[in-house]
Amino acid sequence: MSKLLSSSTQTNPNSYRWAIWGAKRARSARAWRDWANLGDGPAGVIAELLLASDVADFVSFRSVCRRWRLCSIDPHAHGILDTRFHPRQRQWITLRGTWWATRGSPYCLGFLNESTGCSRYLQLQELHGHDVFGPTTEGLLVLVDRNTYAVRLLNPFTRQAAKLPSITTLMSERDVMRLKDTGSRPGDTDWTVVHRGTFFRPAVSCAGRFYCATNRAVMVVETSADQPPRLAVAANLIRPFYRIMLDSVHLVDNGGELMLVDRKCPGHSEREYEVYRLDLDAREMVPVRGFGGRAVFIGRQLTRSVSPLVFPSIDADSIYLGFESHMTGELDNSPIHLMDGTSSPRPFPFKFSIEGSPLHGPLGIDDYLSWSVIGYRINP
Repeated sequence: MSKLLSSSTQTNPNSYRWAIWGAKRARSARAWRDWANLGDGPAGVIAELLLASDVADFVSFRSVCRRWRLCSIDPHAHGILDTRFHPRQRQWITLRGTWWATRGSPYCLGFLNESTGCSRYLQLQELHGHDVFGPTTEGLLVLVDRNTYAVRLLNPFTRQAAKLPSITTLMSERDVMRLKDTGSRPGDTDWTVVHRGTFFRPAVSCAGRFYCATNRAVMVVETSADQPPRLAVAANLIRPFYRIMLDSVHLVDNGGELMLVDRKCPGHSEREYEVYRLDLDAREMVPVRGFGGRAVFIGRQLTRSVSPLVFPSIDADSIYLGFESHMTGELDNSPIHLMDGTSSPRPFPFKFSIEGSPLHGPLGIDDYLSWSVIGYRINP
C-alpha cells in the first residue's frame, strides 16, 4: 500500500515524500522519494494527465512549486476560450447559497463537480468592483465593471480574464446618455446583434452550438464564413406557449442530448410536465417519458442535468424545481417523478430563503442544485 505524506520535521518543509511499504518488508521500513525534485519528464506527464482529467486538479498541481509550474502548460499562454481549461468541460458548476459556508466572504464562490461530487471554494479577488452575472455554459463568470460598464469573462479556476465590449453598445440612446451622465463610456467596439424584437426563453449551449426558444420554435444560431450570425429554426414546438398563462419551456443539455421540458400551468390545478427529445436531423420534437436515468433541475433561466449515480439521494427521471418565485407556488410540487406520474409536495412556506441564505439545515445536494439554476446577479 502507499500513502502520500507531508512532514514538517524535514529540512525542507515544502518537500513531498512518498512512503512505500513493500509486501515483504516490515511495516516500519519506509522507502522515501522526494517528489519536489521530480524530473521534468515525469512531472510533465502527470500534469498532462491531470489536465485531461480535471482542470481543478491541474491548477492545484501547478500551485505546489515553481518547478512543477515550469514543466506544465501555462493556461495564461492560451486564450480564455481554450476548452481544456473550462470548468464545465470537467463538469464543474457554480453554486449559490454558499456564502454562509465561507464565513460571509464576499469574494468566495462554491463549485461542485457533477461527475465526482467533489466541492471547492475559491477566493476570487477579481470580483471586486464588479457585478457578477452567469456563469456561462462553459462555466466562465460574466463580470460587469460598475464604473465603466465594461464586460469581462473570468475563468474562476485559472484566473484568466478577457475583455468584451461595454454593455452600453447594446442599450438605447436614452440609456447611453444616462450612463454618460454618470461618467461611463461606451466600448471601442460593438456587439453583433443576431436578432432583435423577439422574446426568447432561456438558452442553452449543447454540442458546441447555441440554442434558444421562442413561443413557437427552438432556434439555433447559424454561423458561416460568408454570412453574419443568424437565427434558424431547429425544431417547431408541439404547441405554442403563452407567458400570460404562466406556461414555460426549458431547454436542457441532458448528457450531450438536447431536450425540452414543457411546463403547463392549467389554472388552479397541479402543474403538468411533458418532456421531448429534439431530433435535430429531422427538425422535430420526439415525446419521451424520462431523461434516460438522469434528473433535471429547472429554473426560469437555467437548467441542470445530473446523474443519480453520482448523487444517490436524487431520484432518477425526475424534475426538480429551482428556488425562485416562478417555481415555488403552492401548486408547484417537487420533485416530479416522470415514470409513474407522482410528485412530492414541497413544504410551504419554504424553510429556505430564495436569496441563497438558508434559514436552517441540514441541507441536501438537491437543495444546492435547486439554487444553482436560479438566474442571478452577485454584488460583492
